[in-house]
Amino acid sequence: SPILFDFFINDIFKGVRGVRVPGLTSRIPGLLFADDAVLLAESSADLQTALNTITEWSDTWEMAVNASKRGIMTISGELTTDMTLQGQKVNSTDQYTYLGYIMNSKWDVSGTIKNNKNKVRKAVYAAYSFLRRSDVLTALKIKFINSVLMPIGCYGGDTFGMSESRCKPIQSEIDKAIRMVANVGKSAAMERTSDELGISSVFKRTSTARERAYHKWPTSKTWIADLIKAPMKARMATCVTGSARWIKKFCSQDSNGHWENAYGHTPDRPAPVEHENRRPKIQKFLPLL
Repeated sequence: SPILFDFFINDIFKGVRGVRVPGLTSRIPGLLFADDAVLLAESSADLQTALNTITEWSDTWEMAVNASKRGIMTISGELTTDMTLQGQKVNSTDQYTYLGYIMNSKWDVSGTIKNNKNKVRKAVYAAYSFLRRSDVLTALKIKFINSVLMPIGCYGGDTFGMSESRCKPIQSEIDKAIRMVANVGKSAAMERTSDELGISSVFKRTSTARERAYHKWPTSKTWIADLIKAPMKARMATCVTGSARWIKKFCSQDSNGHWENAYGHTPDRPAPVEHENRRPKIQKFLPLL
């Protein structure tokens, strides 16, 4: 069973030196999630030594590793020699997918945003006839956007949230589906239309996810807790320091130290001032639910 396999593979990093992280007393050998593993090393020599350790572990437990499905991604450097695992060469790559998240050698989120955008576009095309049908309740179409398109577009939002410009490519694809549901053109005010339909923006959802992660992950029993509690110092903002600065700017604490806007209530932007002659009228033109 999966649980027994987790117990079985849990000691695969035993003897792996790992990498040193400023602010932490322990080195990080790698990451494990179910049967997915990421090995970390500071140099080509350390990497080959770690691969030899994995080879020894695999041979001991009579496991064969498919090196063709493995890849080595270097950060700010190049491999000085070919790497081998169980006698098989491991190829180098500029990016790889880990648990559905696109990692690249530049440590930016552009790959994941592009991947999410393309997946949302495919989902919208696949559901085109459903979204255009007049005999389907608007409530079902809205449910489809909120429960299918939004999770696809916001996957990994814990890392790219809190930036409206980063979320814009994904939001533009979801707006296409919203226009079909509301039966409006490209000139329609999409923020107002989305509010009327009860669909929150990608920016708000990912910002909420990132804020929630910042408060929740320090309580976990994984490396991410240590990394958040002891953020490394750098000239540019890191994921941790950037989140802390954003939360300090847009969120507030009550007298008990609780975040008033956390966990689903992250502010998107100041609410527009409503005037009597500017009340939204879109509900009058939607089919009865």
